[in-house]
Amino acid sequence: MKKIFEHIDFSRVGHFQSILEHAGITTHIKNLGASGASGEIPFHEVWPELWVVDEADYPRAISVLESYEPPETEDLTDWVCQKCKEDVGKEFGECWNCGTIRPETGPAAES
Repeated sequence: MKKIFEHIDFSRVGHFQSILEHAGITTHIKNLGASGASGEIPFHEVWPELWVVDEADYPRAISVLESYEPPETEDLTDWVCQKCKEDVGKEFGECWNCGTIRPETGPAAES
């Protein structure tokens, strides 16, 4: 195993794990519950860590993460789920109520 990323915010570590797992790269997160030990040991030693299980996948994992560009969210607006008609905030890519994926918006979706 080889560590590829660490951050104080678990959601970032989990997000990068999802990206790599979607690319077929097996990962493991260490220090999931270690934040409770903060204060007893240096805080940076309890940050969640993302590890690539097979070291042979490490170069591809780096490439996947380097090519990742977060979606543009500045132009998004709140939306209504087409399935359950629930109001959903613009920051969500899927309906919090039923899990339906946000419909595509913008020029590509209009053609």
